Amino acid sequence: MATRTALTHVLVCAGTGEEWARTSVEEWRAQVGAIVAAVSDGDVRWLTLVAREGDGTAESRAATLATVCEAFGAQASGDRATHIAAGGLTVTVDACADGHRRFTDATRRLGDPARIDEARLAATLCAPAPDEPDLVVVLGEATRLPASLTWELGYSELVFLDVPWLACNAEHLGLAIDDFRRRSRRFGDVD
Repeated sequence: MATRTALTHVLVCAGTGEEWARTSVEEWRAQVGAIVAAVSDGDVRWLTLVAREGDGTAESRAATLATVCEAFGAQASGDRATHIAAGGLTVTVDACADGHRRFTDATRRLGDPARIDEARLAATLCAPAPDEPDLVVVLGEATRLPASLTWELGYSELVFLDVPWLACNAEHLGLAIDDFRRRSRRFGDVD
């Protein structure tokens, strides 16, 4: 049975860690502003940005987060910086583009392996968002899935946009959201 659901969490997978490290405060403000403008019309409460590939060094990830914190007054924790945008939208920038490392770090934070279950792992990986993304927008070619996403793809709808990180605008993301809204999510069920 097909189910239509609200779009509450959008993840944008874009650029490389190296591109993010070179992105200026002004470019971050413009880029995140365009993405926020695209998602702010509906029920989206959570926006997560993850680099597509090229994890870089700990120093380059820290530099990226410092730039994001300067641009938005965000709070950094680990490889993430989070701030509240217009309309109460929570925006998280995750500078770690290595999905396997993010997964390993999450299991380590959860502690006792006997207590790890799908819900706790999902909550840790997606924090501060309470659930996996409804929509994952991948900027770049659609010929391969990004290595930065290992968990988030399980229950999410995917839309690929062949647009570079700093060229993506509200119109591009609006097209991805329109595509999502036309879909009937089945979560593994068949018609």
